[in-house]
Amino acid sequence: MSDKTHQQNLVRAQNAVREKESIAQMGRYRQQYHFMASTGWINDPNGLIYWRGQYHLFYQYNPYEAVWGAMHWGHAVSNDLIHWEHLPIALAPSEPYDDHPSGGCFSGSAVDDGDRLVLLYTAATESAQGSVQTQCLASSSDGITFEKYENNPVIRELPPDSSPDFRDPKVLRYKDFWYLIVGSSLGKGAREGGDGCAQMYKSADLKRWEYCGVIAKSNGTLGTMWECPDLFWLGDKWVLMFSPMFYGERKTIYLIGDMDFENALFSWEYEGEIDCGFDYYAPQSFLDDKGRRILIAWANSWDWMPWWKDFGRTAGEGWCGHFAVPREMRLTEDKGLQFMPISELESLRTGHEEYPAFILEAEERKEIYAGDGIHCELVLTIDVAASTAEQMFLDVRQGKDERVRITLSFKDREVLFERMDSNGQADILKRQVFPDFGSDSLTLHLYLDTCCVELFALDYKLSFSGNIYFSEKSNYLFLESKCGNTKFNCIHTYGLTMG
Repeated sequence: MSDKTHQQNLVRAQNAVREKESIAQMGRYRQQYHFMASTGWINDPNGLIYWRGQYHLFYQYNPYEAVWGAMHWGHAVSNDLIHWEHLPIALAPSEPYDDHPSGGCFSGSAVDDGDRLVLLYTAATESAQGSVQTQCLASSSDGITFEKYENNPVIRELPPDSSPDFRDPKVLRYKDFWYLIVGSSLGKGAREGGDGCAQMYKSADLKRWEYCGVIAKSNGTLGTMWECPDLFWLGDKWVLMFSPMFYGERKTIYLIGDMDFENALFSWEYEGEIDCGFDYYAPQSFLDDKGRRILIAWANSWDWMPWWKDFGRTAGEGWCGHFAVPREMRLTEDKGLQFMPISELESLRTGHEEYPAFILEAEERKEIYAGDGIHCELVLTIDVAASTAEQMFLDVRQGKDERVRITLSFKDREVLFERMDSNGQADILKRQVFPDFGSDSLTLHLYLDTCCVELFALDYKLSFSGNIYFSEKSNYLFLESKCGNTKFNCIHTYGLTMG
């Protein structure tokens, strides 16, 4: 194969986008302000980087159908992380190491190598022995047209005791070297009960890599495969985050600790969840020009579908997948993490409503208003110390047979996220929170879009993301207090529009 073949495959994929995007744009569930591809399937964000004055976002992409298939890298740029311009597809399967219907150009990362933007990605193909995953390089001088390195793969062999699950390179610069963190499974594969781990390589030029070792592993306690690992410095600590396979409800984990590069060892003292919701996976972070550590994730997860036969409600509209709102990560004084919606989202606000301090009495149900009730933002501050209720309910996207219910249990010190659709199916997630909710007051901050709800609480240490496919008539919002009164210090609501 040659670069000519790669360019031909890119042209073919881009033509497919042009042919199909007008149909996908008409979909009833299309989001208003969450990132989506113009058509087709997307999953993991890749290659997040601020480069030459713009934010670059790459993503796993099937431009031909709204289902998972041979992976390409879609590409978009933005000046504010909200309004995105779609650029030509950056990578397409074209070589023996990445051209397979069950493979392609899997997830990876982007770095600035002086005069070039360099992508490191996993090339996936199949052999008679099964899956083959290697690490490859592509680069660009203009940030638009990428050429695959002629001596790919740059990492061909599996490290000792690694299973064929060996993917998602994240590259960082530390002192005089580049370091590459890759997710894997030790011993057995991810589906056979291996131990999830993060492995590390070192390079002076991004092309020749030396294996350093396993920096951290699960030992049977943190999933069987660590997808999309990310290692970065935040505040005065190192953070390692990943999406563990087969770890129950927990889909996005972070560890806070110290990194010993010389001995290839990450030791952690704190474990937490990035998002506790149904639909948040494969987050990737980057440092922007303002010094913020920004996080973007796929607003979905693999367990919501038997992926070999059902790709969800929007596949029939010609598209599938979106990303959660970008979040800024901060290290707190108690060495946990906060995940705050980026301040740029405030530019979308319209139609402000304010509800001054009031008491919601026992068994009272009160309607509130926020834009059209579908594309909106809510900020509710509750006086926990002055509330006597056992529970407070916040119902959003309420309709005849549909709703999302946020339950604040004062009695059990829990936050519950429940979604119920018109078929009577209900899913509930709950998390035990700090004994006193962290303070005498508690703020709930929500973002709603056409087919998703994102909730932030506990000073942005707790978040839930969930996708919904409701009727446009399900747009009511209600508060309810159970077995006592709930005191609200203030409520602010906004409609959200791209303008």
